[in-house]
Formats: sequence, C-alpha cells, structure tokens
Amino acid sequence: MYAAPQTRPMLAGALAAAARGWHVFPLLPNTKRPARPDHRAADCTGTDPRCRDGHTGWDARATTDETRIRRAWADDAPTYGLGIATGPSGLVVIDLDTAKPDTEIPEPWNRFGITTGVEVLDHIAGARGGTITPTFTVRTPSGGTHLYYRAPEGVRFGNTAGTIGWLIDTRAHGGYVVAPPTIIATNTGANCYAVVEDRPPAPLPLFLLDLLGQRRHIAPAATPKRLDARAERVPAYVAAAVNGEVRKVAEAMPGQHNHTLFCAAVALGQLVAGGALAEHTAYDALTDAAHVLMAGGCNCTPGEVDSTVRSGFATGARNPRTPRDNSHTNPRKAA
Repeated sequence: MYAAPQTRPMLAGALAAAARGWHVFPLLPNTKRPARPDHRAADCTGTDPRCRDGHTGWDARATTDETRIRRAWADDAPTYGLGIATGPSGLVVIDLDTAKPDTEIPEPWNRFGITTGVEVLDHIAGARGGTITPTFTVRTPSGGTHLYYRAPEGVRFGNTAGTIGWLIDTRAHGGYVVAPPTIIATNTGANCYAVVEDRPPAPLPLFLLDLLGQRRHIAPAATPKRLDARAERVPAYVAAAVNGEVRKVAEAMPGQHNHTLFCAAVALGQLVAGGALAEHTAYDALTDAAHVLMAGGCNCTPGEVDSTVRSGFATGARNPRTPRDNSHTNPRKAA
C-alpha cells in the first residue's frame, strides 16, 4: 500500500514511492517548487557538492536510493514535500484540472455542460472509442485528479499543456508531479495530495498513446491559461499583471525564453513581496506558461525554469510593489 503512517509521513511517502521504482526529490515546504538546487544553472559556482562536475538540476537529483531519501527527509530536515520525476520513473501522468468559479468555459465544453478535466477526458475517450483504464489515482488540493500511467517502452513523450484537451496537461520526460502526502498552501488554506485509487499504474490507454503521438511535434495553443481575478480572489489589476506577464512568456521568441521568463518573474515577484499576490499563484502561472513553450519544442528544462523563476522572485522581492505603489523598477529596462 502507498498510504503513509502519521509519523514522519513525508519520509514514508517518499520510501513507498521509491519502492515502486519512482524517482523522488524534496519540494520546498508548502509549495510545488523543488528544494534543490537553490540556484539556477547560470549562477552555479560548483560549491554545491552535487554540482562539482557541472550543474545538477532537480531532475538529475531525483532518486530511488533509500539512504539519500532518508537523509533528505531526516528528522531535523525542513518539512519538505514530495516530488516524483515522471520521466525516469517510467510514468506518464495525466493532470486533470477543474474549472475555477466564474471561469468562461470554451466551446464545445460549455454546450455539453462540462467543467472538469475528468469530464473532458471521458468525452474524448468516448469520441475515439477508447477507455480510461483504472490506474493509480491522486486527488489534488484544488479538486483535480492525477492519473498515473505506465509509459510505453521505446517511446519518449515530453510534457503537454492543454493540447489534448481543455483542463488536461500531461507530465512525462522533463516533468514532475507533486505526490501524496504533500501539503501545500492554497487560497482556501493548507490542503494535501491524497491517493484515491491505490493500484499499480496501468499501461497508457491506446487513445492517449495515439493523441500524444500525434502531438509530440505539434505546437501547443498560442494562449496559455489565464488567471481569473474573482476565482483567485485577487484584484483585477493583479490578474491583469499576471496574465500580461504570462502572455509575454508564452509568446517569447526563440533565444529569449529565459530572459523573458526571468523578467516576468521579477515583475510578479514584486507583487508577491508587496502582499498583492500569493507566491504559489505566481509560480504556477509562470511555470504553466513555460511548459507551453517546452511542449512546443523549447530546449529549456523544468529545472532551469524553476531556477529562473526562483531567481526572478528573489530579485523582485528587493523592490516590493503594493496596491498603492506603482513606482517599481521595470526589469526589462534595467536588464
């Protein structure tokens, strides 16, 4: 069984995942962000013991080694969350989200009365004569669902963001998922990831294999997810700022991805530091936009994205922007 005991649940969860052959790594407390490394590749000095032979990102640090896992989640360690690197774990995880309140539902889903990724996937499966095979399933704090499937041998899938269907993302090579029993901060308080179907991962259903195979080399939708002010309970100007920065990231020209992402992280980091925006909301918005780029063939890795966003937040925090303070540094002009 995957369920972890109440004593040291994160360590138990990490060991249970590793026993399945899943490569795990720690996440910063109450976030979806990798705890290590604490620097981006461009800032690597080699002083980190794992970087002596070159920068080592979170994906290369993910492990099934019990000794390393016990050290990472030791008694005196921070209350790290649990991440699973999907690629080396041989997994394709289908991330099914839920529409937030007051979200404008696109067609044809609005016509069908569909508001969740689970319903979208069920509709797509039916239209293609497929079956959503029962598999290891996780409930997310936002009410979403993660379906863990076994990746087919000899096929290397990357990550997708909304290309299979509305409210559906996938994580495979170059990606990771937050795993139970991780607890993260949300707009409604602290909530945990929980296993709702504990069974071995099933093979990836054929209809999904076909869809992912068709879309491996197809550019994703041009517009990333938008932040809804009412659903996220933020002022309209904050939502507009987030959506503006997200759009810049998603539309960045080749060769400018990292710089654009860093500048966007600085701008939103100012709002986070000023108390106008939750860090996890800003982080999710920027990494989702970056995943759109990666799904379209960008060579940046999730580890590099995380480091760039984290560095931008740190820079932005030096010049907090509050709702009453519009005099903030433009990172693009300063860069």
